[in-house]
Amino acid sequence: MKSKYRSFIYIIGIMMLTVSVLNKIYWIYLCTKYTEFEETKNAYLDLFSKFMANAFFLTIMDIVVSGIAVIIFLESKTTGYLKNVSKWLMILSSILCGWSIFSLM
Repeated sequence: MKSKYRSFIYIIGIMMLTVSVLNKIYWIYLCTKYTEFEETKNAYLDLFSKFMANAFFLTIMDIVVSGIAVIIFLESKTTGYLKNVSKWLMILSSILCGWSIFSLM
């Protein structure tokens, strides 16, 4: 990672991780609000436009976003840029990516 773009790429990784975290938080919030799975799923999909309101598509997008964040933080860790922080953010991104992969099963 070139030092010229390092902080910009790192910010992109943080934004991708933030999107994934907010997605999970919103899903957990809806699970506490509704008792039936179909009600929860419909309320979750209502947040998105018709084009994106597909559970499989949203899960794949979450996997891709989390995966890219893992790669960015792994690369930052190996180059020594915010090494400790990058390690923890990489672990968090990996857990969220695994959670999304598991939810496809």
